[in-house]
Order: sequence, then C-alpha cells, then structure tokens
Amino acid sequence: MRLIFALLSTLLLAQCATPGRDKGFEVDRAEDAYVIIGIAKAPNIDTPHYDMLWRLVDETGAFADYDDTRSLEVETNSNSIRVRGIPGEFITARIRPGVYALDGVYSIIRDQRVNYYADGLVLGPERPSFEVRAGEAIYLGIWQVDLEDTRAVTRPWRVDGADLRAVMEQVDDLQGEVRIRQTVPRSVPCTPQRINTMSQRRIC
Repeated sequence: MRLIFALLSTLLLAQCATPGRDKGFEVDRAEDAYVIIGIAKAPNIDTPHYDMLWRLVDETGAFADYDDTRSLEVETNSNSIRVRGIPGEFITARIRPGVYALDGVYSIIRDQRVNYYADGLVLGPERPSFEVRAGEAIYLGIWQVDLEDTRAVTRPWRVDGADLRAVMEQVDDLQGEVRIRQTVPRSVPCTPQRINTMSQRRIC
C-alpha cells in the first residue's frame, strides 16, 4: 500500500512540474492574441444560421490570403458561451496578432429540405476593423446579425463591461485582463471571389 501511495505521489509531482504544460492564454506572455466577441440574431427572425468573417490585413493594406490562420470566424449555434439574460452567444478565439477587418457575413436559411443562402459580402472599401497585439486579450462587444431583403448584414449592437464580466465567469482558458476594444472604420479593397469551388459564398 505504501508503494502505491509513493507511486501516485511521484506521478502527481511529475505532472505539476512538467514544463510546457498548457495553462491557457496568459495576457502579456502569449505569442498569439485572444478575442471575445458576441453575436446575436435580430429578434424578428431566429431561423437563419450566420457566419461572420473577419480577416487579417497585410502590410499593404489589403486582405491577406484566406485560410484558418489568418481569419476569425464567428458563427451562431456553434461551440459558444451563452449567458442567461444576455442575447445571443459569445465566441472566444486565439488568433494571429495584427489588424483584422470585416470581410462579410453569410447566412443559411433552412426551409424544410431546401437551403437558401444570403450573401453579405462588404464590398467597401470602408469596413469595421480592429487591431490586437501579441499577448493581448480584447472584447469586441455584441454584434447583431440580420437579413435585409436578400442580404445578410451585421452591425455593432452594444459594448458593455457588464456583459464582459458575465462572460468571464465562464471562461477558464484565460489568465489576465481583457480590454474592451471598439472597432474603427478602415478602407480595405475588395475583389469578390468564391471562397471555394464547392460553395456559393463570396469573400474579398
């Protein structure tokens, strides 16, 4: 029995002392950045699924090539955080530091066995943007998504410290202060193209 306790103690100490163990995102120490953003459907229609896409802007002021490492996708009905009393849901993501601008929002409306699509590409060039530095954690507020005629649209709804505090009670992979960050207009040119050959969605 003593031998078993000794082995268990040794194993526990080894786990605590293991270098490189993931402690989550540590503000001012991490090499990447951390973003919290809310997305809420307009109250008039709850059916559609929305996907809001933010993309990295390169040193020339244009969108960088599209891939998962250079973008932030914010989807409804995803692996998100929901807080009682606050509309919508919150997404947390670790992203590459830099400047990000809104590419657009895309919606899928399911009607029985048929899917309808609503494109919301921001042709711009003016569009919302934000900057986040390495080791920084930011909160972008809640964005409302909606349908206007045949287009999917999004707009900032509210940025409230009380919302952020409520979300942080459910975030367990972040250590340090989260700063509230307002988006700012930025001119980023857009050359519309299909995201891939299998999808009708367009991106810049």
